[in-house]
Amino acid sequence: MSPIVKIPFLISQKEEDTSMTKQISVTKIFKFEMAHQLGSCYSSECLQIHGHSYKLEVTFAGPLNKDGMVMDFKELKEIVQPIVDRLDHSFLTTENYGCNPTAENMAKKIFGEIREKSPLILCIRLYETDTCFVDVHY
Repeated sequence: MSPIVKIPFLISQKEEDTSMTKQISVTKIFKFEMAHQLGSCYSSECLQIHGHSYKLEVTFAGPLNKDGMVMDFKELKEIVQPIVDRLDHSFLTTENYGCNPTAENMAKKIFGEIREKSPLILCIRLYETDTCFVDVHY
């Protein structure tokens, strides 16, 4: 049996100073299933009703609070989950969404809704497929 070795902290007190930190962010991933029908599109397939397994990455950034967090993941979930719940297993059209329900328009609206609830939102990434996504940054 090998002895327990204590490893000293590798970060000095000076390095922990937040003035040296460029940016701290936290990200949570959400998943939902949704169908849509695009109102106008270059592809006839996309004009048909079809669905995707979406993945939404939401990133918040800011200074560390007194607890050493940018934002508690529970608080992050409380902000984003209602949006995801509303989209999950829904069917979006131009008529019921107010615009063509493209991944770009969806990401823009999602970002705006989150921004209304927290100024710490930095960016979102909405995957429509495993290899296709949209980024919206503040």
